[in-house]
Amino acid sequence: MNIYNQVVTETEPPAIVNKASRLSLSITKHNSASKLLRIGKLITMMFIITFVSFQAQAAKMLFKSNFGPGVTINAPSSFFSSGKGALQHITGIDMETGYSWPVKAFGTNFSGTLLITKDPVTSATVGDYITNQIQTVSGPKGKTINEIYQNVKIKGDVGQASSQSVLMFDRPSTIGDIKDFYMTYWIKFPSDLADKLDPTVSSGNWRYLFSFKTGGYGGNDSSGDYRIAIVILKDTDGKLYWQTKGDSDANGPVPLTTYWRNFNYVVPVPVGEWFKFEVYSHRPADGDGRFWAAINGEEIVDYQGPNMGIYNLPITRLIAHSVYSGGYGPVESHITGLEIWDGFPCGTGVSCYDFDKVAPTVPASPKATLRKYSTFASTALSWTASTDAVGVSGYAIYRNGIKVGVSTTPSYTDKITGSAKGTLYSYTVKAFDAAENFSNSSSAVNVTY
Repeated sequence: MNIYNQVVTETEPPAIVNKASRLSLSITKHNSASKLLRIGKLITMMFIITFVSFQAQAAKMLFKSNFGPGVTINAPSSFFSSGKGALQHITGIDMETGYSWPVKAFGTNFSGTLLITKDPVTSATVGDYITNQIQTVSGPKGKTINEIYQNVKIKGDVGQASSQSVLMFDRPSTIGDIKDFYMTYWIKFPSDLADKLDPTVSSGNWRYLFSFKTGGYGGNDSSGDYRIAIVILKDTDGKLYWQTKGDSDANGPVPLTTYWRNFNYVVPVPVGEWFKFEVYSHRPADGDGRFWAAINGEEIVDYQGPNMGIYNLPITRLIAHSVYSGGYGPVESHITGLEIWDGFPCGTGVSCYDFDKVAPTVPASPKATLRKYSTFASTALSWTASTDAVGVSGYAIYRNGIKVGVSTTPSYTDKITGSAKGTLYSYTVKAFDAAENFSNSSSAVNVTY
């Protein structure tokens, strides 16, 4: 048997619950007549179609950043008392998306990179271990984009992970759990990733992708009872594969227990090229949860069952990506196009990879009001909101054909300085969605200075 054509899931009690199987058994049991069964199936299909359509409209975008102009990774600060690390805040308004850092979604109190080093460092030496920077490169589909480039230069010996750079969102346990979230971004690993992992050395064959951890035990937000992690592993034959697991490894007092584990040998691990990562989590109190992830639209895990710890603690650390490995250094990653939603955007269990090819409707009925001040003027713009098959991400505003700003709402204020009396300004608006489909321009609205 070829294991590379297999997806293997191991579970510890409580076992996975398959809701679709329960529904099918229930319909069969209560509709024994073939005619009624056919009607029942038809109704079920209509319900699923309607439900998926509803779900595609129901999800709300909470945040999007292309790390565009206006976004800054600040210098490391708040160095740890041990000296082995610091925080690196990300700030500013992304002029490509209109969303601002720090991230407000989920009540986060920190959004940026967490730097953990194997040795004590200072502001003068931390760059010898880890650097994170925004840079302009050729991105997905050959487009010129901004990315965060993370580089862990000094990490420790093979099998000793030590240093790591963590792109994360930290939140207090006192505000409750994150019941549902969907996150996606484009990521690129170096082409020599496989060469840097060594299965002949204990703990030398892994590389992290994503995780979340709970917290709040004893009032400590960093002490939890449950974690889910997606990791890349290298087998002894040199092939890379995916491992996803739910366990108790959340820096808390709970003995280490693996509740479930999934191995996917089918979906390739892309290296040296951009790929789309998507992840969804559902954590209800009744235990009927779900954890799903996909690579370039191909599902690597779809666990359905309990995904809470023994104390039912909330998520406090949402780790979008951790540049962290037991292999050889340096450890590098490139990331762009980060999105956060409160549910599946394209339908329940449906990947958004190449899903949305339809542009939003054109912004309608634009209005403009000019307000003059002693040294400048401002134009208050508003328009009727657009609609989209998945969701409108924002609006690009153009003054005399030149893009001057982005808004996440159907309104915008444009500041004007240094204009001569009688100058005419013509404004148009385009709506765009998460897939960067742009609508046609709205009708123009004019103001005179």
